[in-house]
Amino acid sequence: MRVSRLLIVLCALAAPLARGDPLQHEFLLFTSAEFAGTFDRQAPETQVVDEVLKADMLFSLQHGPLKLFGEYLVSDHEGDLERFQLGWQLSDDTIIWVGRYHQPTSVWNHDHHHGQYLQTSITRPAIDEWEDLGGILPQHFTGVLLESSRPVLDAWQLRTAVGAGLAPQLNPEGLQTFNLLHPDSNRRQVGYQARASLHPGEFTESGIGALVADDRLSAVGWNFPPGTGFDDVDLRLYGVFGTYAAAAWKLTATVYYADARLERHESIAASDFIVGCVQAERRFGHELTGFLRWEDSSGAGRSQYIKLFEEFARLGHIAGLRWDFAENQALTLQLSDTHTLNGHFADFRLQWSAAFF
Repeated sequence: MRVSRLLIVLCALAAPLARGDPLQHEFLLFTSAEFAGTFDRQAPETQVVDEVLKADMLFSLQHGPLKLFGEYLVSDHEGDLERFQLGWQLSDDTIIWVGRYHQPTSVWNHDHHHGQYLQTSITRPAIDEWEDLGGILPQHFTGVLLESSRPVLDAWQLRTAVGAGLAPQLNPEGLQTFNLLHPDSNRRQVGYQARASLHPGEFTESGIGALVADDRLSAVGWNFPPGTGFDDVDLRLYGVFGTYAAAAWKLTATVYYADARLERHESIAASDFIVGCVQAERRFGHELTGFLRWEDSSGAGRSQYIKLFEEFARLGHIAGLRWDFAENQALTLQLSDTHTLNGHFADFRLQWSAAFF
C-alpha cells in the first residue's frame, strides 16, 4: 500500500535504529505542483495562493547512538529549514533530540509533516495550518524533544513524545517561529507539549491518543494605544484523536480545546474555543481515492485570540478525488467551502504530488 511503504521509510528517517549499526543514511524527496482559484467569494482575504511549487527534502544520518535529521522545504514563495535535529539514542525504542522540531501535539502535522504526497487531501485542517500560512497554533519549536515507541499490552504499541522549546512570537503578521538560519534577538518564551497514543501494531496508522500543550507567546511589534492591548498570550491546548485505517476505508477525527489568555500586567482577557475535524477516505478501483472532511468550531467568533487571525476557517467543508496514476505519483482535485470570521469563499485546487526515495 502507498502509505504503508512510506511509513516504513519515514520510520527509518526519524526513528531509532540499532545502536551497533555502522553509519547509515536515508534521503526522501517530496515534490508537488498546485493550481488554485476562488469563486463565490465574499471574504476580503482568503490565504489561497494561485500557484505553488514545492520540494521537501528529508535526510538522516546515524552512527551508533548519534543521529542527525533534517527537513528543508523549497517553494516558489520561500525556502526554510523546517526541522534540524541532533539526536542521541537512549535505548532501542527511545531517542532524545535537540534542535528545531515539529511539535507533537499537532495531530495532522505529526503524521504528514510537509510531505504533500502523504496527504490524501491537498489542504490540511485549518487548526493545523503552518504559522507562515495563517496558522493559529505554534507548530515549530527549538529545544528538546523526547520520542519513544514501545510494545505494551502484548501486541499493542505505545507512542509518546514530550517536548520543550522556544515558542513562536506573535506579531501583527501572525506567529513567527525561531529561524535557525536567520536568528533574531526578540524576546521569546517557552512552550511545553506532550502526546501519547496506543496502536494495535508497530507500523499501523490506526490508534487513539491524547495531547496537552502549554505555550507562552510573546507579543512583538504591536502598536497598542496606552493602557490597551497585551504583552503575552498563555495558550493551553488539550486534545483527543483517533484513526481507523482498513483496506478500503480510513477515518480520522480530532478535537482540540484551547484556552487562550491575553495578558497585560495584572489584567487577563481569557477566551476559550473548541475546534474539531473529521476526514473520511474511501479507496476505489483504478487507484482512485475519494475524501470528505468537515471542520467546525465553537466559540471562535467570541475568542479574543482568534480575532487576531481573521482569516482562520471557523467552518469548512472539503471534498475531493485523488488518482495514484503512477508509482509514487498522484493527481488530486479538491473543492472547499470555507467560512472565516470576515466572510465566506469557495475554492478549487488541482495538485500533482510525488515521492522519491
